[in-house]
Amino acid sequence: MHLYSPKSLSPKQYILFDDSERIAVLPTDFIRHLSGPPRNRADGTLALYAVRLRDFCAFLEGHPAYGQIRVDDAIRAVGFPAIDEFYRSCQAKGFGESTMRGYEVVVKSFTDWLVTESAGRAREHALYDNERYRTPAPSRRMARYLTLEQVTTLILGMHWESQRLITHFIYDTAVRVSEVPRVLKSDMPKVEDYPANQMYFPLLVRGSKGRGKQIKERFTLISRAMLVRMHRYFNSRQYSKNCAWPEEQKPAFLNTYGEPLKATAIQKFFSDALGRTDLSKGTPHLLRHGGAYSIMRSEHGNTLLDNLLIVQRCLGHAQISTTEIYTHIPAPALQRIEECQGVDSIRYRYEEAQQILERTFIPERKLPKARRIGVPQCPQ
Repeated sequence: MHLYSPKSLSPKQYILFDDSERIAVLPTDFIRHLSGPPRNRADGTLALYAVRLRDFCAFLEGHPAYGQIRVDDAIRAVGFPAIDEFYRSCQAKGFGESTMRGYEVVVKSFTDWLVTESAGRAREHALYDNERYRTPAPSRRMARYLTLEQVTTLILGMHWESQRLITHFIYDTAVRVSEVPRVLKSDMPKVEDYPANQMYFPLLVRGSKGRGKQIKERFTLISRAMLVRMHRYFNSRQYSKNCAWPEEQKPAFLNTYGEPLKATAIQKFFSDALGRTDLSKGTPHLLRHGGAYSIMRSEHGNTLLDNLLIVQRCLGHAQISTTEIYTHIPAPALQRIEECQGVDSIRYRYEEAQQILERTFIPERKLPKARRIGVPQCPQ
């Protein structure tokens, strides 16, 4: 069983083929169903569903009984004994509870769809009708993150100020890596419009595409030190000499050729820098988690619960229960604990941002010539 995604098709579509190069119709139609209205799943969600559905179909192909017939016929006939075998095979591969539950969510959604008219009523009854999930409920864990020292170490492993800037920006604002390319220069707050002693400013974020593939806008916080670093970058030769866009549409971050930066490029220079340090872990998403923890420990709110709500707004979580991973404690319980024990020591985020700036900002003129970035020139 293999998955094919033609690059020529837009929006992105997936086709599943069995080992005999025949299209697996039912799983292919299910993924197409998810991509259309009213569901309109995001591209990342579609890709995840497609991969997990491929693995399930591959299991059926290799099954002693169901492997003797076509995948579509096996899907129509499969029952819980074989599906439980599939979940045990996932466990044997070392998948964690969250991953196993993720596979079951896909299988359940797929088998529920099979009884609908859009699936041609491939099954008479829903497999999970009145049935609970059969995999263990994932235990809630604290989110992994990068500490201030780890962030500094990672940034110093990067060659160029533009890369160091972006890494600091993700940590400071807690944005997703997919949201960085949508930030415009014109989105940067003008400090002169605010009181001189203000240390944090609202920053518009064009959020990741969700259901309906609609971009949800929200506001996060950006520190004064981060804005200073941004304006240094805007005034650099690499950035200021590029005039490919009207000023109001110019991306805040450009690559070395003066083109819009892509999320994949950020992930690439991130992993390259990680290899030049002694850190054992590091992804852009761990930076986002680090930014969230920084807000939780900060002076922004009067209480920890206030900070939890600020984190929810800045990260764009629809439910406070999602944000609670940063405390591992439900919000009401968090408030009771705080009332009994008091607030932990506060860390001022503007001091943290200034510390990162001072320790990691290296002007290009101080770099060896071989490491300086060429600047595309504007046409005369």
